Amino acid sequence: MYTRHPHSEFMQPIRRQGDADTFLMAWTGGVKAAQLDQNRWRLLPVLHAGQPYVSGFYTQAELGAFLRERGYRFVAFQQINWRSGSHFSHWAPIIPGVQNHAFSPSDLWSNVARRLSETRTRPLLRSGLEKSEQDYQAIMDDAQEDERLANSISLSLRNLDTSVEHIASFYHEELINQIADGNIDGRRSATMRDQYLYEQVHSFFLHLGSVRDYLAAFIANQIGMDSHKVDSMARLVEKIRGPNVASSPLLQELQSSGNIAPQGEPSTKWMACGWLDAATDARNEFVHRRTYGQKTVERMGHLRATDRPSGLFRYFRPIKLTTTAENDVFDVIVEHYENNNRLLHACAKLSGHDTSIRELDPNDVISFEVTRTRA
Repeated sequence: MYTRHPHSEFMQPIRRQGDADTFLMAWTGGVKAAQLDQNRWRLLPVLHAGQPYVSGFYTQAELGAFLRERGYRFVAFQQINWRSGSHFSHWAPIIPGVQNHAFSPSDLWSNVARRLSETRTRPLLRSGLEKSEQDYQAIMDDAQEDERLANSISLSLRNLDTSVEHIASFYHEELINQIADGNIDGRRSATMRDQYLYEQVHSFFLHLGSVRDYLAAFIANQIGMDSHKVDSMARLVEKIRGPNVASSPLLQELQSSGNIAPQGEPSTKWMACGWLDAATDARNEFVHRRTYGQKTVERMGHLRATDRPSGLFRYFRPIKLTTTAENDVFDVIVEHYENNNRLLHACAKLSGHDTSIRELDPNDVISFEVTRTRA
C-alpha cells in the first residue's frame, strides 16, 4: 500500500550530470585549455566585455607557444568523464624529458606492484582449494617487501597528483571569480575558500616527503638493507657507501641527476644535494616548522595582467621563502612536482621490474557482475 510522504509537495529530484567528456590542459596561473576537436583548443578564462570568456581557436602548438611566451608553465593533461551521473578525472602530469605523458610515474609504479603481485598470487589463487573472501584478501595483502613498497610509492604519487590537481582547480576558479568581480588592477583579496588552498599546499608537501621516503626504502630493500630500519631518504643517504651506489641503478640515477653526491676525501659518506636537498628543506618548512598561510603575505592573492590586449591574466598567490624574490606558491609547487616526476619516472624504469600494463588472463577472474547502466 502506498503511503504519501508527509513532505511530498516539497520534493524535488536531485539533478544528475548527463554523460559527457572533456579533455583539458592545466597551466600555472589558473589558465586552462579545453580541446574542441582533434587539433582545436579553446583558452579560458580571458577578459572580454568586462567578463570572463572562453577564447579560441588554437592548435596545440600555437597554444603552447602563446602561453609559454607569456610566462605560463604547462602542468598536466586532465581527462574528465561523467557516466550515469558519476564523475571521474584522470590527471596526467608532464614528465620532463619524456615525449609520451600517457603513463604517469604513479601508473608505472602501480604496474610494478601489480606485476609483482601477479607473480606471487597467481599460483595461490589458481590452486584447486575453495577459498572464502577472507582467504582471497589474506592472499592479496600478504605482499613481499618490494611489492608493498612499489604500491606505497604509487599511492603516494597519486596523492601528490590529486593535491596538484586541486591547487590547479583553486587557481582556475579564483582567476574566473576575480575577472568576474572586476578585480583586475592588482588589488589583493582573500575569501573563505583560501582554507582549501592551505590544506592542499600542506598535503602536497606531506605526500612529497612520503614519495621520497618510500623510494628510499625501496632502494634499501634492493641493496640488502632492512627497509623497516632504513625507511627514509635521510637514513638511506647516511648508510650508503660507494659500493652500494656502484651496484644500484637507482642510486646511480640519484647521483647522475645531482641528488646525491660523495662528501669527499677523507670521508666515505654520501650526502643529499641538488633538488632532493631543496625539496627536503621545503617539506620540513611547510610540514614541521610552519604551515602555509601563516605569513601575512600568503593570506591574499591578486591578478596580474600577462597580455591585456588578449584579455589574459594570471592568479598570483605569494609564498614566503628564505629568498628575497617574490614567488607564487603554485609556481614553486610545480617546480618540485616536475623534478619529482622526472626522478620517479626514471626510477620506475630502472627498478628492474616490469612497468607494462597488466593484461588480464581469464583464469585470473575470480568473479564478475554485470551492472546495467542507469537511464
